[in-house]
Amino acid sequence: MDGHRALIADLLTVVDLRDWPKLGELVAPDVIYNRPGYPPMSGRAELVEFYRTRHIVVNGRHQIDRVVCDDGEGFCWGRFDGMSHSGVPLSETFAEWFAFRGGLVWRRRTFFYRPAI
Repeated sequence: MDGHRALIADLLTVVDLRDWPKLGELVAPDVIYNRPGYPPMSGRAELVEFYRTRHIVVNGRHQIDRVVCDDGEGFCWGRFDGMSHSGVPLSETFAEWFAFRGGLVWRRRTFFYRPAI
């Protein structure tokens, strides 16, 4: 797995493990994250704070079906299964686009088939 593919897998694993300090190490200080249902998140601190306080997921796992990387960008798709803080089971097909800079995630955009987690 090349560096960008590994970075995508690491980022999603870190989110699943809820390791917020490690998440901050994988993204650029000026990261921008676009996610359906939320305003764009700008900066490492805002991204980590989102996961700590506003993310509805209490636990779960990303299953990546495929990762494609080329020319400083990457795309992956798969399925997420987990549980919300309120005890609702979550199961969602997702796709994600990434741009990289300096070995870190610099831009990230998540796609769902409907407004979701």
